[in-house]
Amino acid sequence: MIFTEANPVKLIFDTAHNAHKADSPSPVLLDISPPEGAALRGAHWVEFNQIVASRGDTVGLVAPIDDLNQALAHTGVHENRPIFIVDDSQGLSAARLAWTLALCGIEQTHLIDGGRAALLAAGFETQSKPAEPEATPRLKLLEASPHLCTAEMIREGMQEAERPWIVLDTRSEAEYLGLDQRSRHAGHVPGAIHFDWQRCFDPKNPGFLLPDAVILAALAAQGITPQANRTIAVYCQSHRRSSLMFMILKHLGFSSVRGYPGAWSDWGNRDDLPIVLPQTQRSA
Repeated sequence: MIFTEANPVKLIFDTAHNAHKADSPSPVLLDISPPEGAALRGAHWVEFNQIVASRGDTVGLVAPIDDLNQALAHTGVHENRPIFIVDDSQGLSAARLAWTLALCGIEQTHLIDGGRAALLAAGFETQSKPAEPEATPRLKLLEASPHLCTAEMIREGMQEAERPWIVLDTRSEAEYLGLDQRSRHAGHVPGAIHFDWQRCFDPKNPGFLLPDAVILAALAAQGITPQANRTIAVYCQSHRRSSLMFMILKHLGFSSVRGYPGAWSDWGNRDDLPIVLPQTQRSA
């Protein structure tokens, strides 16, 4: 689960396209952008709405396994094949797909820094239609994935006597403070550290991440380091922005990171969970 630059990815797929080797698993390219215009050569399009589900006001849940299998049945994804994922949404949709695959035990995933546009700028070839369907083994969701957490797990994890969990709120500052209300309740999880996901991106090079060392330093300034060896639970409103933060943290070497599907659309629409607002606190 790492980020890779576009030029090496182009070389990987150019080599795979020309070599047709059977002695090593060939790479898979998934494009989770809207299926408009030319397709990247060899890429399989994946529909974002097929990998998420909703329940009432709670959105961004993990789709039922039958829906996931239908969404990926043509792609050839397998735990032994390196999988490269692109989108046109600053990595948000690609990261959510990578996190979902991790729930199925597929962790050889790469996100392309700069996304689809970076691949095209690197000279990646296009074709008039998506790649031909490939046989795909049926996926299964792991019963107890180390990459998944729930509201109850977060509440319990933060109360652990030794090495309590770090909860990372990746939303905007206005959402964190409760000024931008997107659920029935505004505010944030008690004890959550705010780190806006957009802080990871280079303002001078839109769509591209800052250098690893810069992101690590920004996290360390808030007491978040890989060496702390603590579980980090990430959330946003629907676990799209926080999926990207999940991937960034894994890329940076954090060993225990968990994503919260539903996220604030779950926590913020419940009455049994504690919430912090500026100068107020509700306990449950």
